[in-house]
Amino acid sequence: MLGYTPKSMQIEGVTFPTWLLRVEEQSENRTEGYDAGSKMLTDFFHEELQTFLQATLDPMGRRIIECCLDGGGVGDYEVLMPNQ
Repeated sequence: MLGYTPKSMQIEGVTFPTWLLRVEEQSENRTEGYDAGSKMLTDFFHEELQTFLQATLDPMGRRIIECCLDGGGVGDYEVLMPNQ
């Protein structure tokens, strides 16, 4: 799910600038910081999601978790959940 960035965001009438939504464009992070953070989050989710792969897991939940574990991208999740 990393990499999916809205073009704009407004909360309670306040519009957030694009650079605030795109971490890789912030001078403190740049692409290197984004990539390092992405790896940390990916590693964390891959470890934690294993515990949810139980026989009683809803089939959709299983597909979503397996998509993550298989390195799925935004398009893969959109295929799984086309009406969301």
